[in-house]
Amino acid sequence: MKNTVLASLATISLGAGLLLLPGIASAASLEASEEELTAVMGPAQEYQRGLSVNGVAPTLRSVVVGEESILAYCIEYWIRAADPDHESAVTGWDEFTGDNNFKTDPQVRHSVAWILRHSYPTLSLEQVAQQTGAVGLSEAEVISATQAAIWHFTDDFVPDKELLVEDAPDGTARTTDQSAANVQSVFDYLTGSDNTGLTEQEVQASVTLEDATDPDASIPEPVASGMTSEADHVFGPILLNASTDEVELAMRPIDARVEADQITVVTSEGEPLDLAEPVSAEEVWVHVPADLETGAVRLAAESVEYGYTGRLIIPEPDGQRRFQTIVVVDQTTDSAATELELTWEKTVVEKPDSPAESPLEDAPPVEEPREETQPIKAQVENTSPSEAPPLLSEEPVAVQENSSVAAVETERPTPTQDNSEKKASTQEAVETKPAAELATTGAQQTRNVLVALGTVAVGACLMVVNRFRRSRT
Repeated sequence: MKNTVLASLATISLGAGLLLLPGIASAASLEASEEELTAVMGPAQEYQRGLSVNGVAPTLRSVVVGEESILAYCIEYWIRAADPDHESAVTGWDEFTGDNNFKTDPQVRHSVAWILRHSYPTLSLEQVAQQTGAVGLSEAEVISATQAAIWHFTDDFVPDKELLVEDAPDGTARTTDQSAANVQSVFDYLTGSDNTGLTEQEVQASVTLEDATDPDASIPEPVASGMTSEADHVFGPILLNASTDEVELAMRPIDARVEADQITVVTSEGEPLDLAEPVSAEEVWVHVPADLETGAVRLAAESVEYGYTGRLIIPEPDGQRRFQTIVVVDQTTDSAATELELTWEKTVVEKPDSPAESPLEDAPPVEEPREETQPIKAQVENTSPSEAPPLLSEEPVAVQENSSVAAVETERPTPTQDNSEKKASTQEAVETKPAAELATTGAQQTRNVLVALGTVAVGACLMVVNRFRRSRT
């Protein structure tokens, strides 16, 4: 509810009318009205005067209702206005004591109520000018046009809608070159087809939030497209039902480790919602990133219904006459609120177990380093003298064809061969080694034969020598 009241009064005295401004009533003033509040006409220094329209210059006055000063318009053209500080009663529209169209025609009441809600001072001068096309609109011009429009409905004032606009009789309000056009424009707008009437209405607001999240249901693709991980938390659909087309939606983190801007609220089409603006969606989705700390948020919705009630400010008669009735249209509100708490736990991503050791046969073959085998010549060169095999005699040795001794000839590398060629593949070296051993074995047998032959030769020589000596003796 608003804390200020802007109502509309209209009063007219014997040659002068009074204009007071429409506005919004607070809850306190509405409750007070039910307790039979009294009102008093405001002080004269708060008056504002309008231009003369068809010979009548309305005057804007204030009315104090309870402890609030409000502005309003009058609904009786031919009745004299009360003086400042005059005591007044506050009643409903049905208790109107006059006898004009406002008394007899409900549609007139609705038209007057619409004027009070769509003109100054409920709206600013700029807003009224925008609606009516008036240029350089002044307070005196809009007051005169608004009061003339009200009287047009309540008392058939200016039925042909042709207005004559002049300076105020006391000179307090002066016309300009634009005044006549401005007053006519505002008057035509307030009495034209735009005025569809405003009925009194009691309102009752309602709003609910329902978490319809189904873990087994798939998330709509537009919503899922905003997810950065399959482990993200998504709440929805959250159903939003209200008596109004739009609601105020707010999200407040419960845990201090969670900030509101870390969480996204989107529509079913995946469009992010600006919670600073009223929300008209019927369902929303809440997206919480997976890496967000464990926490909770409270989603709050509020629906506000606006209605209007009418009141009359009726000055107390003085025993001889009654005074003009002031009409007030109060804007009333009714609100409803609800909350929904959403909680989650931070997603813990488990690291995959290290793979079990593969069986030995599954392991890739490991090639063990091969032992380098030097060529035969290198072996001979690297062999110590004591180990070196005896050299073959230069004299040829007869060997039988069927002899088991095999001579092995080792190929010697040419001086131009690179050392890398000397170190051939290990496999070739391994294959050469048995041949080298065979060669060594053959040499040793030849030596034994030579030794034996030498021994026989020496023995024979000794025998010949001994016989020669004996023959001489």
